[in-house]
Amino acid sequence: MRGLTAAAAIVLALFSQSATAQEPVRGGTLRQAVLAEPYTLDCHAATTVYVTSALAPHYSTLVRYDPQNYPKVIGDLAENWTVSEDGLTYTFKLVPGVKFHDGSPLTARDVAVSLERIRKPPKGIVSARGPLFQRIASIDAVDDLTVVLRLSQPEVALLELLANPLNCVYSAAKLETDPHFPEKQVLGSGPFKFKERVSGSTWEGERYADFHRKGQPYLDGFKLFFMSGPAILNALQSDQVDTEFRSLTPQQRDRLVAARKDTVSVQSGTMTTMIKIAFNTQRKPFDDVRVRRALNLAIDRTGGSEVISRVTFMGGVGALQRPGYDLAETPAELAKLPGYGGDIEARRAEARRLLKEAGVPNLSFAFGNRNVGEPYVTIGTWVIDQWRRIGVNARQDMLENPVWVASRANGQFDVLMDAIAEATDEPTVIFSKYQSRDKTPFNTAKYEDREIDALYEKQRAELDPAKRKEILAQISRRVLDQAYYAPLFWANRIIVSNAKLKNWKLAPSQFLNLDLADIWLDK
Repeated sequence: MRGLTAAAAIVLALFSQSATAQEPVRGGTLRQAVLAEPYTLDCHAATTVYVTSALAPHYSTLVRYDPQNYPKVIGDLAENWTVSEDGLTYTFKLVPGVKFHDGSPLTARDVAVSLERIRKPPKGIVSARGPLFQRIASIDAVDDLTVVLRLSQPEVALLELLANPLNCVYSAAKLETDPHFPEKQVLGSGPFKFKERVSGSTWEGERYADFHRKGQPYLDGFKLFFMSGPAILNALQSDQVDTEFRSLTPQQRDRLVAARKDTVSVQSGTMTTMIKIAFNTQRKPFDDVRVRRALNLAIDRTGGSEVISRVTFMGGVGALQRPGYDLAETPAELAKLPGYGGDIEARRAEARRLLKEAGVPNLSFAFGNRNVGEPYVTIGTWVIDQWRRIGVNARQDMLENPVWVASRANGQFDVLMDAIAEATDEPTVIFSKYQSRDKTPFNTAKYEDREIDALYEKQRAELDPAKRKEILAQISRRVLDQAYYAPLFWANRIIVSNAKLKNWKLAPSQFLNLDLADIWLDK
């Protein structure tokens, strides 16, 4: 909690206690600020928290992360499950009597068809997480309440992969009529029914009385308000909204605590969101590992963390995994990776030597960045200053979000600010982005590295945590030694909410705990 003021610390101490000992209170509408509208209504195609904020309350998934005990996976539609001794067959028994919001029954067939749509999408359907499901050989509805998943190879993280809140279960009957129906209509079995959307303004849901988790949800409904960053802060301060679940900056937190005192609560912690730099390995001179290494070595992450963490919600220093996660590098292990340990001036001297050896001592290039002031532009400006200290002249080109997203996909850049934001720490998800470009659409740096591919597949079946950690460390060392990317900072999530909001617990992912079924508003 770097930079936490005395006032904020007092409020955090008063209101961070678990609310589970209190009796839930029924009624009320949660007012939530959201930075952007959902760009799609299809969960399976979605990759952003803005879509999750709108859709998660309306849909169910087979399993989910325990909102009070991350990273434990518990059932949602699944009442229980068993796993065969060889780890290749998972049998899920469903909660009986579940209904979609239109009153139609939800059966194992709906689950099987929805998961198959993610695993092997029909032509014209986008599946953002399909590659993660390729070890699933078949998905069968044995009867109305039994789903069986058979794997071609062991998948140590199968439950975590299934628990993504965007693995929504759709009506099989509706999908048969129109494979694109989720893009046009919100019809789930989650705690809230869709009520109304006012484009550019609001999104509303109302309590679903026949929700399958007995007694939930406690709220009558929820309402999202789409607004810009400054407007969000003003709305929180004036009590026009109850919360914003992405993150605030330390200064914004302090302003709200000073203005609202004991009427707000504060939660904070590291988050599975990281900003990094991608080097286009298909373009000169960034096809030369010496150039990439030089640009990575020049960055003083430790010193920069003190600055960046005061003005943005970023600042955690780590490599490819969230700092503090069980399988991530310890500080001592991190110091041995390129760009993390040793004297910064010595590293910069080595960076200048590498650029001279590569024939580009006065390197100049365009640095593409997302046109979002906090944290992208702030961090981008800082990085450019870091490179200036080794004689590099980088020009920051500000890209509107659609152009930035397209650039990541099509490789139309030299050097680009990149990001990872995931629903879990699970390495099979996080490290999937570092596979070769023919293995994943999320390889922004556009390289092929079969050593990384082999290590990635190996860790997916490794049951021993210590052995798995070593395999993951090998991937990190390879990525950083080849300097395909320069990891910058991990997020420190800061949530300031109306103190009436109870039983919402901060998770290390902005995608989690957004279905709103477990929370209530204290009258």
